[in-house]
Amino acid sequence: MKSLHGIEVQMSFINKLKQRNVIRVAIAYAVGSWVLVEVSSVLLPTFNAPDWIMRALVLLLVCGLPVALLVAWMFEITPDGIKKEDGTDTAEEMVFKARTSRKIDLAVMVALALVVAYFVFEKIWTSDMVRGNHGAIAVLPFSDMSSERNQEYFADGLTVELLNTLSRIADLRVTGKTSAFQFKDFKGDFSTIGKKLNVNTILEGSVRADDNKVRVTANLIDAKHGQTMWSAIYDRQLDDIFQVQNEIAHAVARALQAQLIDTGEQSSERVVVAEAYIAYQQGTFLQSKLTIEDQQLAIDYFQQAVLKDPDFAEPLVGMAEANLMLALNMVAIDRDEGIGKADGYLDQALRLAPDLADAHVAKALIKQISFRDLFGAELELRHALKSDPTHITALRRLGTIYGMQGRYDDAMENFQKIINRDPLNVPTYSNYSYNALAAGNLPVAEQTINKALVFSPESVFANFQLARVYLAQGNVQAAEVAIDREPHPIWKKIGHGMIACVQGDGPTGILIAEELVAQRELFNAAEIYNLCGDTDKVFELLQQAATDKDPALTEMKLSWAMTSLREDPRWHEILQVVGLPI
Repeated sequence: MKSLHGIEVQMSFINKLKQRNVIRVAIAYAVGSWVLVEVSSVLLPTFNAPDWIMRALVLLLVCGLPVALLVAWMFEITPDGIKKEDGTDTAEEMVFKARTSRKIDLAVMVALALVVAYFVFEKIWTSDMVRGNHGAIAVLPFSDMSSERNQEYFADGLTVELLNTLSRIADLRVTGKTSAFQFKDFKGDFSTIGKKLNVNTILEGSVRADDNKVRVTANLIDAKHGQTMWSAIYDRQLDDIFQVQNEIAHAVARALQAQLIDTGEQSSERVVVAEAYIAYQQGTFLQSKLTIEDQQLAIDYFQQAVLKDPDFAEPLVGMAEANLMLALNMVAIDRDEGIGKADGYLDQALRLAPDLADAHVAKALIKQISFRDLFGAELELRHALKSDPTHITALRRLGTIYGMQGRYDDAMENFQKIINRDPLNVPTYSNYSYNALAAGNLPVAEQTINKALVFSPESVFANFQLARVYLAQGNVQAAEVAIDREPHPIWKKIGHGMIACVQGDGPTGILIAEELVAQRELFNAAEIYNLCGDTDKVFELLQQAATDKDPALTEMKLSWAMTSLREDPRWHEILQVVGLPI
């Protein structure tokens, strides 16, 4: 009897909850709260609202639930307005309550239907979007939102770090830095960017660092429709910057229904001294400016970073790269001295981080330019690509080595991988065309270099390469037009020398070749002499270049102008000196 009485009491209580619309209010409150949170999650990042506002909103909604239930229990809506519940109802009030309950039921059902429809639509839409274009994303340069707009270096550095982290997402094609950074400060719509980069999603955002604190705002955009798929704000200590990068990558992976690849390196566990990280990003920013002064300043910042954090390997790689740039490209320091310093820094970096891809890529360059060790360079690049399969520079330099070895198809395959990820990377089209020309595939050589010129009509080397393709086709007039558009004076001079020899104007061609010899451009001078028919002079210059350890000799197998010498025994001898296969 007691148990039956207990059941009757429970049923009576449940009936009272229903009668007073408490259950209906609970459901309506939950649905309304969810809608409010969803809307806020989209709008708050738009206004750069801090994280605590969303947390406060959720806490307020949770605390408000018992209050709403208590109000529903204690008060009732009658034809005469809101009154305190007294447990007795007139016939008119009972009819009114029934109508009110039905209205609440209808509103809840409509709201629930909308919620279900939202989840279904979001799942289908996101799945279709991910399947389309095989999942492709571009990380646009993050905006510098510091009060004095003096932290561009930090925003750019974070963008590159995010780009590299997102490359670990399985089945996601991440646009390379060269193409993505062409849209820095771009004011157009996202659909335009999506079409040019051949992506369907875009990650953009902003960064602001003050003292040891950093705020990162990130937005994942559907490029076709311009809709925000996900957004978040991170207010953290600068020491936690790698954790923020990892959190953003995981959030993007969830939004795209993808999965991060386990590379064995947990970026969230990395700890770098904040001051060292800032100095490193400043050095990286200066290093990209490609002037002697900026390279030297970059080295200073990298040294500061190493002093602040001796276990930070990346600044050591930066110091190596800057020394190689000063020694090889800018001839601002002694060649052997620069290479020696770089090699030492890389050894230190690899002791700290044995699988650091950038370090292996720089090591490969040193082995490549030191002759006889292209095989060693190839191994270094393969090690880099094992750590980071999408490393653009590693792919490019491996393709270059393939071309040097006469493996033209392998080279073009590598360059195509880069083009797929970095479609606006103009030098890659030039490299592809260079190998196609060496292989004798003139239609592909012409088609590829013309693509480069569509993206950048004034690109250095591209018009020179087009002129060579036209010369190989026998179209001297078109070659003259192309070489006149070449902006670099050395390439333009070499092109005019080649054209003169092909036209039969030997004296003009030889005069230009002699000028190049005076400038120590021995390899290119040899190309002109060969087109003018002076084979003995060609090998004299090539021998001099070998004595000087001229890195240009590693491109012997890529030279269209000297294909006629490939069966000459003297050619084979120099190939052996350089370390190239016969």
